[in-house]
Amino acid sequence: MSIFRLDAVEYGRIDARYIQSVDLTITNTGGEAFDVLIHGYYPHGVYYVGLVHAAAGATVTVPDITNQNLTFSLLLVTNINYTYSTQITVHAKNQGQLVAVFSNSDFYAIE
Repeated sequence: MSIFRLDAVEYGRIDARYIQSVDLTITNTGGEAFDVLIHGYYPHGVYYVGLVHAAAGATVTVPDITNQNLTFSLLLVTNINYTYSTQITVHAKNQGQLVAVFSNSDFYAIE
């Protein structure tokens, strides 16, 4: 399995005070389909759980994962053993307006 994690905290490199929700886009650039378990964590527990399937060459979008400007972590766990074919884009929004875009380089990745 491969794991991706994005953290947003108040006054951090990714400042959660300006992020009300995110749109998550996962692209499978490889030849093997995989599933992605998505968890959103607040300091007080889980606020989002989802499971998506990414067919070979496909793009899957999960809109409006809402964190309400609070500190959060997004944890994505795949059922493949490498990270190179998983491309992730996070469009951070505040009151519906795009405020930042994050990609694989902003995630901690573990193979």
